Amino acid sequence: MKILLVEDDPSVSQALATTLTAHRYTVDTALDGQIALELAIQGEYDIILLDIMLPKLDGLSVCQQLRQQGCQTPILILTAKDANEDIIAGLNAGADDYLIKPCDSAHFLARVRALLRRQGNSKTSPVLTWGDVCLDPTLIQVTYLQRVIILSPKEYSLLELLLRHPQRIFSRSSIINHLWSIDDSPTDAAVTNLIKDLRRKLKSAGIQEELIETVYRLGYRLKAAPKKEKEQLVEDCQKENLASIEQVMWDFRASLEKRIDVLEAAARSPIHNLSSVQHQQVKEEAHRLAGGLGTFGYAKGSDLARAIEHLFIECDWEEAQQQQFTQLLAELKQEIAKPPIVLLPTLKPLMLAIADDTLIAQLQQAAPHRGWQIEIVCDRSDVLHRVGDTPSVIFMSLNHVVPDRRLMLLQELKIQFPNTPILILTTQDSLDSRVAVARLGVSRYILQPATIDEIFDAIAQLPQTTPTDAKVMIVDDDPIALQTLMAVLQPWGLQVTTLNQPKHFWQILTSTVPDVLLLDLEMPTFSGLELCRVVRQDAYYSDLPILVVTAHTDSTSIQQVFAAGADDFIAKPITGPELVTRTLARIERSRIQRQLLQYQKEHLQTRQMQATIDLLTQAANRHNFDEVLHREWQRLTDAQAPLSLISYDIDYFKSYNDIYGYPAGDKCLQRVTHVVWDCIKPGRDLVARLGGDEFAIVLPETSLEQALQVAQRIQQAIAQLQIPHPSCTHQYITVSLGISGTIPQINISAQELIAIATQALYAAKARGRNTYCLYPL
Repeated sequence: MKILLVEDDPSVSQALATTLTAHRYTVDTALDGQIALELAIQGEYDIILLDIMLPKLDGLSVCQQLRQQGCQTPILILTAKDANEDIIAGLNAGADDYLIKPCDSAHFLARVRALLRRQGNSKTSPVLTWGDVCLDPTLIQVTYLQRVIILSPKEYSLLELLLRHPQRIFSRSSIINHLWSIDDSPTDAAVTNLIKDLRRKLKSAGIQEELIETVYRLGYRLKAAPKKEKEQLVEDCQKENLASIEQVMWDFRASLEKRIDVLEAAARSPIHNLSSVQHQQVKEEAHRLAGGLGTFGYAKGSDLARAIEHLFIECDWEEAQQQQFTQLLAELKQEIAKPPIVLLPTLKPLMLAIADDTLIAQLQQAAPHRGWQIEIVCDRSDVLHRVGDTPSVIFMSLNHVVPDRRLMLLQELKIQFPNTPILILTTQDSLDSRVAVARLGVSRYILQPATIDEIFDAIAQLPQTTPTDAKVMIVDDDPIALQTLMAVLQPWGLQVTTLNQPKHFWQILTSTVPDVLLLDLEMPTFSGLELCRVVRQDAYYSDLPILVVTAHTDSTSIQQVFAAGADDFIAKPITGPELVTRTLARIERSRIQRQLLQYQKEHLQTRQMQATIDLLTQAANRHNFDEVLHREWQRLTDAQAPLSLISYDIDYFKSYNDIYGYPAGDKCLQRVTHVVWDCIKPGRDLVARLGGDEFAIVLPETSLEQALQVAQRIQQAIAQLQIPHPSCTHQYITVSLGISGTIPQINISAQELIAIATQALYAAKARGRNTYCLYPL
């Protein structure tokens, strides 16, 4: 369980955080209201502990803004303000509880646990169970057959997380977000090791059944409990998750009678007798019916409700329209008497399997328990002429295939399914065999003998590419539709934000920053098409994937959807697999595009950098030197500030190359340049390689006296390197330097400064090298 603690007193914050951590809570802390608001909006917390007197933004304002933005996380105000009006103000701001400081830790923890229970179902037992495994949050204890299992704090927190959300899939990044504070930065490997350690300890405790299930390319979830407890677990899950598909169906059926009553009340009296409020109410109920009926497969019912809505939109209402309304309502009542279509909230990945009959039988038996569906392919022709969904993985036993056809079949599979990982099972453990299949892009090479569990474990270890933990925003004025879509998407680890008031769209969009947007087509105030256009107009959100959910599948409506800028549409009635597949596909495609753009940007920056630096020494090149010197000359002409230039090269460098060779010469240039960088101010000054061993240093806002000090530092630093050079007078590498400088003027140019510095360099060489000359401009 993860808690956000907002307290500006570091000592109090530390004490509370220590108490909570000792009781296996993960704690993020914030010292001011502004940071707290940002963390609460971006993070996923089970409870927020909030002080009132805070810097930057007070606690009541934080609470109010969170509630306005749709945050449902329980908030406990923890403050020293004990007046009745303060308590009333806190609760009115949206807090769920109010606790006055100081308070003892037992009282404090009891209030926290009470709020967490209230967040779920108050009738649910605080003890979490899975078969004979029991986790008691009050005692912070895990037992199996009444024997205590010793777990580390992170192992305990992971087990509690899975037990509290038995139907949810948690990716590695999601587990990191729940179990580690924002100050920590663990890698995905830390989660993998944590899962492995928890599994090992549970197995050592005598638990034979696998409690944690690895879901292919998604993450981990709680496996179905042992058979004797399974029915009870399902019942508990339904109680805890009111947004389940069954509950959504029940809510929808229960709402129909009330909605039809509104229409019947309008039909019993002439339309002219209806008040403007009643007229608007009928129109809104008809609109919601059109969307809800379409969601649950009542296509005709959706059309009838929409026809009623359009009748009430029209201004002219005569006896013919009254009769038409009555007829439409009668047909609508007949239509909704039919049972709704049940949504399928799960989507099992598909494995394409090519193996002998014995292995196929074992795979088919184990696949349902591992969350897979299997399609059997008997021969090559079945593969080539196969029509259906793209498999998530291909498994092939090479021992089942004729030797001459093995590599050919692998090549054909890779051509037909280029993005699908392929696993092979073989008895060949030779390098030639491994290289041959590696060239064809095989993802896993499994040697016989291998158990079915080892095969599925190898599949589960493939890199995760499905975008779990992504944020989805759904906009629909029908609460039933929102509840339905959330129930289908949340079990896949997606963070779902719903909105039934389109007028708040932009505020929620910018605070949520979703990875994909689902819009209803027809809504009051603003339609889905209008909201789609608004998103496409904004530079930041213009590439946001948008899916329009609609019962209108005629060519005109679909044309309007794509013309507004939507990426895809989902037709009602919605089926779970289609919704999940299209949503995840759009998220994944968007992420790949962003990665590609980032790669292109980095590649462009690299090319630009390569165009301005010398690749050997990493100093600026001649082109960059000319640009910088010209720019600084213009700037310092206006500022009337000094500009100095040092030209230098390595003494007797040609003979050094002749003795030691060019690789050693390159190394020498690199070492000397590195030393020169240390002698200047890199953020202001510039070292450039003009060619061979000839270099120059641009020193903006540097007087001749200061430039002379730079030259002396360079000479001393190079002398300390003691790079051997037998042909040199001093037996070590030395440099000669020419120094010049001036205050730039309009009537002279930077080229004159270069010429004078070069003359000074030649004079230094003429004096015997390993020295410097200073020529003012």
